[in-house]
Amino acid sequence: MGRFLAVCLAATMCAWGSEPSVTVLDNGLTVILQEMHYAPTVAVVVIYDVGARNETEDISGISHFLEHMMFNGTPTMPGSRFWQLVQRNGGQTNGGTNSDMTSYFLYMPAGSLGEALAIESDRMANLLLDPDDVAQEIGVVMDEWRLTNDNPNSVLFSAADSVYFAGTPYSRQTAGTSEAIAAFDSAKVSDYYRTWYTPGNAVLAVVGDFESAEALAEIERLFGPIPAGNTPEIEFEEAPPLSGRSEVTVEFPAEADRMLIYFDGCDRMDPDYPALVALANYLSNGRNSWFQENLVATGLATEAWAFSPSNSGEGPFGMMIQPAPGIPVDSLERLVCGEILRLTREPIDAVRLDVITGYYTGRQVMSENNPLSVAMQLAYSMTETGDPLWLRLVRDRIAALTPGEVQEAAARHFSTDRMVVAVLRAQSGGSGRETPVGGTTDVEVPQVTDWEGLDLDPAGLVVPERSVSEGTVRYELDNGLTLLVKEDHSFPIVEIMATVPMGDGRTSAGNSGISALVAETMLRGADGMSQSDFHARLMRTGGGIWLQPTREFTLGNSYGPSENAGIYFESLADLLTRPNLSEEDFGQVRDRILEADRLEREDPMTLASSNFEAVILDGGSVREPDSATISGVDFAAMKDWYRLCVRPEGTVIAVVGDIAPETAMALVEESFAEWCNPDEPLPPSQDLVFRQDHGETRVEVVEGRMEAAVYFGCEAPAYGSPDYQAFRMMTSILGGGISSRMGMNLRETQGLTYAVGASVNSAINSSPSIFQTYFMTGAPFASRALEAAQQECTLIASGGVQEEELALRQYMNIGSHALGYDTYGELARYLATTEALGLPLDRDIVNLRAIVALDVDDIREAAARFFTGDWFVSAAGSIGEDLQPLE
Repeated sequence: MGRFLAVCLAATMCAWGSEPSVTVLDNGLTVILQEMHYAPTVAVVVIYDVGARNETEDISGISHFLEHMMFNGTPTMPGSRFWQLVQRNGGQTNGGTNSDMTSYFLYMPAGSLGEALAIESDRMANLLLDPDDVAQEIGVVMDEWRLTNDNPNSVLFSAADSVYFAGTPYSRQTAGTSEAIAAFDSAKVSDYYRTWYTPGNAVLAVVGDFESAEALAEIERLFGPIPAGNTPEIEFEEAPPLSGRSEVTVEFPAEADRMLIYFDGCDRMDPDYPALVALANYLSNGRNSWFQENLVATGLATEAWAFSPSNSGEGPFGMMIQPAPGIPVDSLERLVCGEILRLTREPIDAVRLDVITGYYTGRQVMSENNPLSVAMQLAYSMTETGDPLWLRLVRDRIAALTPGEVQEAAARHFSTDRMVVAVLRAQSGGSGRETPVGGTTDVEVPQVTDWEGLDLDPAGLVVPERSVSEGTVRYELDNGLTLLVKEDHSFPIVEIMATVPMGDGRTSAGNSGISALVAETMLRGADGMSQSDFHARLMRTGGGIWLQPTREFTLGNSYGPSENAGIYFESLADLLTRPNLSEEDFGQVRDRILEADRLEREDPMTLASSNFEAVILDGGSVREPDSATISGVDFAAMKDWYRLCVRPEGTVIAVVGDIAPETAMALVEESFAEWCNPDEPLPPSQDLVFRQDHGETRVEVVEGRMEAAVYFGCEAPAYGSPDYQAFRMMTSILGGGISSRMGMNLRETQGLTYAVGASVNSAINSSPSIFQTYFMTGAPFASRALEAAQQECTLIASGGVQEEELALRQYMNIGSHALGYDTYGELARYLATTEALGLPLDRDIVNLRAIVALDVDDIREAAARFFTGDWFVSAAGSIGEDLQPLE
């Protein structure tokens, strides 16, 4: 363990190049700079030391509300200009709020660092907070509030927090209250902004491909003149120690009961914190965890996880458990508390602790492989503790833990005489809650966008010369397996991504879900090793493995620190060529998947999505599994499907990272050369066949929900079609993020929805694609939101798009090229899936050239060809067939 940790630390420093530098400007702004020259990208993160704990009851939720308003403009970035600037650079952006802090990030191509810094300095000092914008954003935030309070887990956490934190600041929920949100106005939000959004209350972290001296000079120029402000010093009241056993029961519309247990925790600077992290990992991290082996694998629970304290102040050690059907909650409480008390009396097994600390150490190293992740860690650690490398310090302390130290910490914090037990009892029917109103009354939305001053010179649309696949080495094994290797030594990591020709697109509709059954049963152990032993072998090195079936193939990924590459190749080979596939494991897997299918009814969005295929596709093309198709697959059929489809012919393995091609090839030959193909041919993939009706609407009633989810769409061009790139760009303009037409008009202008978007899901070259639009909204607004969304489709088919809209999306695609493949994992996935689909490895550049060549006529014609007005609609929530709310 010691050698592994030393190797990881040394390799991390090699990747970073040096320690991060910390500078405090005269106005109090803390600046962290870290150069990372792996890719031409840069991350800018700003964290303000303010969150829900700073609020009072009358402004509950205002920290989160202000986070939304930070994207709504300044005098130099009015209206949608913020989004236009980010989009023109191909950047990514978002924000987040919790009890302690509010964070923002911009992730841009390295050449856009100056613009990213200008954006953040501008909105730190000059946010508009126009009264009309504030009033409009209330609808968006209210919709997010409904989403939170429609979720059974969120409701249970809120109930447990109210007991554990006992009215102290940490008892306040980040989402706030509907009454407070409805009463927000420009004066309240402006006062909160001026009080807390000051340089002295902020940390700025910049990580990526830049020179520190130049970056610091630009930061001082842009941020230095901002007044320091006068942020108040607050001593937050801590949660009192637990005394006795406290119980709270909530009745809520859900498909299953669940239980949340809190024990006394600590703050993150407490010496016991590393041990509590280790204990949470022991209970629930990975397939060899105690919960997995004793609750999930035995059929007693469908879900179970533990978590360590997560607040700056004292927070609980918690456990969430969802019993399997027919299992009483109190029986699981006795079982779990028995293990918890054992941990207070006996040292944790030394071998198990070695697995836990090895995995945690390795995962921390793996998390430091791109600028955005590192910038978030540095800024968060600085805000939380005053030390930008605090997370690394926690990693070191966890790695050094002894079994005795873990036992001593457990004894200090775990007692059945000091605990909170919160139980949610699943109820059918309505919840009795009223739906808070938000949003405007207008469906007709004027299509007005201000482009003045935005540089969209066509001469700037320069496609990169090099594909991300450049330098990839290809090998072919005699058995048909293809190996692709791209060597890079920036990080001490290796990612091995495989595509295996097992997907439900190769079977009949009646067998939908069979690939998921095979994949999950394979993960239960291989080469005679139990599930626990198989995964422990990977975890103790900081690595892991997973399988994910798609319609076309099954993705597999084995990964970890590169010094253990041989273990990751061996584990992938064991999984693919020698899985245990026991009948007992298969039965448990099928039961768990059936329960997951039943629980989908708790989430209108998941339910609407799952039903969409059955609405739009001919019955023979539907591959969305349900309880009937899953139940219809028996053990013999599962084994036969594995034997038929998990074969070397058609399998692609893409390796990216700190490994030489010849080394990777030698390891593949050693592990896979003897793998043989079955005598039968591989079943062919079947093209999608769409229904020929003139549209259809299907509504799944979910009683007791404030929110409704809607999917609608139509047939779209195949990936290999001449129309595909034009249609994809049209879809991006229509529903690609907040800056899209639907994002701006349904969300930002009308306040009808928090989540809205559109996508085109392409399969293989010859098969048509599926166009789909989706949104969540309050049940009273479902019909109006659908009308507004379909109107946007009609407008783009009849009137096309503006030249500026197209140019902005073309710029976005070029700028985002570097960001899209900035980790070894993303690059390995691209290589494996591209090869598996029979596409050229340089399709990233081929597609960009096709996109840049498009004009507005191409976009309008593609939309008009497919948007005929025959829409297929799948909806779910407390709504009827007419999409009106239930009585």
